[in-house]
Amino acid sequence: MALYYELQVFKDVYTLVQKVFLYTQEFPREYKYTLGQDMKRDSIQLVRSIYRANKAKENIDSKIKTTEMLIE
Repeated sequence: MALYYELQVFKDVYTLVQKVFLYTQEFPREYKYTLGQDMKRDSIQLVRSIYRANKAKENIDSKIKTTEMLIE
């Protein structure tokens, strides 16, 4: 089983997180602390979900549940 940071999906989501942080810096003040924070929180949640899915290698039900959370 691959380590989570070796997975292509993790690398793609990590790149997305970096771009979200970069682009939200340029948001107007009124959106930076509302929409910007929401985008940052949700993108970090994707990274956490990938980590948790990969960590639960012995529990397939946990992987399915985490994958469903990502899809929603």
